[in-house]
Amino acid sequence: MTSLRSRVHARLVTFAVAILAVAGACSSSSGQTSAPPVRQAVGSEAMVRGPIAPAAQPGDPSHDYVFYATPMDLKKVGYVEQEYFVSGTATRFPSNPANPMTNSAPMGTMPYTTRIVVRRPADPSRFTGVVVVDWQNVTAGHDIDTEWSGSGDFFVRSGWAWVGASVQRVGVNGAAPGPTAGLGLKQWGPTRYAPLDLSAGGTVNDDSQSFDVFSQIGALARHAGPGVDPFKGMNVRHVYAAGVSQSARFLVLYYNTVQQQAKVYDGLLVGLGGPRVRTDVATKMLRVNTETDVWRGQGDPAIRIGDTSYVHEWEIAGGSHVPAAAVSTTAGDPRANLGWIQEREFGQAQALSCVNPGPSDVEDWAVFHSAYSALDRWVSGGQAPPKATPIQVSGPNPAPAGTWSIVRDAGGLAVGGIRLPKVAVPVALNNGENAPASLSNPLNGFCVLYGTHRSYDAAKLASLYGSHAAFVSRVTQTVDTLEKQGFLLRADGDALLQSARSSDAGI
Repeated sequence: MTSLRSRVHARLVTFAVAILAVAGACSSSSGQTSAPPVRQAVGSEAMVRGPIAPAAQPGDPSHDYVFYATPMDLKKVGYVEQEYFVSGTATRFPSNPANPMTNSAPMGTMPYTTRIVVRRPADPSRFTGVVVVDWQNVTAGHDIDTEWSGSGDFFVRSGWAWVGASVQRVGVNGAAPGPTAGLGLKQWGPTRYAPLDLSAGGTVNDDSQSFDVFSQIGALARHAGPGVDPFKGMNVRHVYAAGVSQSARFLVLYYNTVQQQAKVYDGLLVGLGGPRVRTDVATKMLRVNTETDVWRGQGDPAIRIGDTSYVHEWEIAGGSHVPAAAVSTTAGDPRANLGWIQEREFGQAQALSCVNPGPSDVEDWAVFHSAYSALDRWVSGGQAPPKATPIQVSGPNPAPAGTWSIVRDAGGLAVGGIRLPKVAVPVALNNGENAPASLSNPLNGFCVLYGTHRSYDAAKLASLYGSHAAFVSRVTQTVDTLEKQGFLLRADGDALLQSARSSDAGI
């Protein structure tokens, strides 16, 4: 079949959440009590119960369904969604280690019960061998499945399985008093999620359980412990850890302090933040940041390490930490984990008041798709991901504290980075910077994650491109280049090109 790209050539000859610290999002060290004797082994077997069947449809006031159930038509694509309860004894490791660049020592144990959500091919023969375990983001005070909402379509077309892992206290037990309090699973669904607890009855509130719970969940993909096997009949070849923003902090600490002891994950895809990564851990990690993240500290040489034998870094010019796709209010949009899906679970939220219009509509998800593919090739066959030019920075800035100035061209666009069509062939100013217009609503603080999107007027578009055909031709050239470089997959390139062809930007 002739591809979309070929047809265009013939005719024309041509992603809740966050680095932002929100009260309760990252557990403090308060509430610790003495723990049982230290268990030497890391990653003991967990008991699995389920699937826990939903008794209502998503959106039902009873909340007796899978929290954040995907709106994707899974039956149509041959997938199923199943929720399980996982119980065990977790070895505790410091969530704020004194030395985050060396292996941590165990600090006791505690019992736990949490949940996982599994989305996988209904027919095991369609499974291609990869399981992605998503460290659920809890910045908003509840679980957000960032990796499915951003890359679920890639997982489906690749035949991969996804596991949403609830491993932090906030996601299960709820946040401390503040703007994100009372949104945990136990508050949202007090009947359905009554058995869950990641605080040892309220005595341990520092997330020291999270690392080993994450190890035990990852281990389930390869070897079921007592109870139900969520992956029965599936031949698993690789298990990857993934997560972004607040989860990136925990995943980097997991990589730095626990991974060499647990040896559960074959590779990691970490995005949108996190501390400095160790370079001597013999596990491959691909790190992807947006322009927002570079501006908010990832451009710091103390964090940005470049490419090493085990770590590669990609940066997306013009991309925002929270992309436009994530806040979509279009019902049924599977990417809208901070938009209509969040509203389905909690009701309509007060609109944020930001200095600039936003978020950026640069399609960050397309780069993450390529990153997953690149990580799998790297782990499976040793082919390192392509080297990406970093976004140019200067600084640091005295205010806002901790930020780095992005070097920009005459049009205000970032210099360097992976340049998707909406930056390379712009119809709007997209960048990664924004700020709250006021703090009358405490949640306006999230504006710093939204970036800016400001459309060009007709006169500017005409001066840049002259005609719609010329615009599409340039987008085609950009897409072809990104595919050859390895930063864009063919299917996603076709989608971006189709978007350009149907653009109503007035060109």
